[in-house]
Amino acid sequence: MLTSTKRTPFTEKVCRTLEVHGMVTPGDSILLGVSGGPDSVALAIALVLLRKDLGITLGIAHINHLLRDKESDRDEAFVQELARSLELPFHPLKIDVATLARERQISLEETAREVRYAFFTDLCRHNGYTRTAVGHTLDDNAELVLMNLLRGSGPRGLAGIPPVRDHWIIRPLIGHTKGEILAFLREKAQAYVVDSTNLETVFLRNRIRNELLPLLRKEYNPRITENLNRVSRIMGEEDSWMDNEAGAVFKTIRLEKKGPGVSLCLDGFNGLLPALKRRIVRKAIQAVKGDLKRITLPHVDAVAALAAATSPGRSLDLPGRVRIFKQSQTLCFKKEPLPLREIGKAMKREKHSRNTKKVFLA
Repeated sequence: MLTSTKRTPFTEKVCRTLEVHGMVTPGDSILLGVSGGPDSVALAIALVLLRKDLGITLGIAHINHLLRDKESDRDEAFVQELARSLELPFHPLKIDVATLARERQISLEETAREVRYAFFTDLCRHNGYTRTAVGHTLDDNAELVLMNLLRGSGPRGLAGIPPVRDHWIIRPLIGHTKGEILAFLREKAQAYVVDSTNLETVFLRNRIRNELLPLLRKEYNPRITENLNRVSRIMGEEDSWMDNEAGAVFKTIRLEKKGPGVSLCLDGFNGLLPALKRRIVRKAIQAVKGDLKRITLPHVDAVAALAAATSPGRSLDLPGRVRIFKQSQTLCFKKEPLPLREIGKAMKREKHSRNTKKVFLA
């Protein structure tokens, strides 16, 4: 078991990150998401060293996604032994993510993310954990910002990984580079495991990490990682400000109407600038759908085009059973109780039934 009250530059930096972003308070019980890789292992070691000073308790969670056969089992065994050596509670989960992704018809990455945070949420609820700490780093954020830039993302995508998400997901290593993390582990003579799939170039994220960023660092800017993180911080602050402004406008043009859904004043919406319209549309969709999954920029712009069109009676169907239509001087957002294709089939059956009755009556 590690016992140390002397802080190092690494743990001092962790403390500064915790303080600047208000990540922990005395009495918190922190669940650590540990894969066994260097980042999450360094996170666990650092917080164990700091827990007395911070007044926190810790536990470790690990998910075996059953994606890499013996390597996945090796990682689980390693993290279990790490938890034992640190005298921390160990919470494992073994789940076939590949099969689940096929059943849900979504990507492997998205499925793994959903499983991960659902597991963390369940552990926090039933074991008294108040926060969950994960091991994202300065390099991870740079990779994501660059990947989102290549995809043509807007301000939110270029804001990268937030240090704190939803008040309970915290990232104490978001200010550390991979080099700092590896040096810390060498200093502590601490072992870790390596995910062999991180070297596979079939994944865009890996090509950015292993090919594009090293090229940019060598040939264009040796401080590319730091500069991408500066862009991330600026865009995050700008996006937060713009979102607050959009929230105020959303309240002024939202009409108070009974029943589910969101109704906006059509004239008020059409009088807005394009950037503000997009944010208002996203807020309305999130209000009825609960999230913005599978909602893309073309979807958002299609809603604005619908609002501006002069022809009556048009509607727009979006992923997640969201239907948008104009009614009088109102732009309406509604989530249908059934999948939209099922509603269409039911309407056709009803129309066929009415036509059949007409034939009999004739």
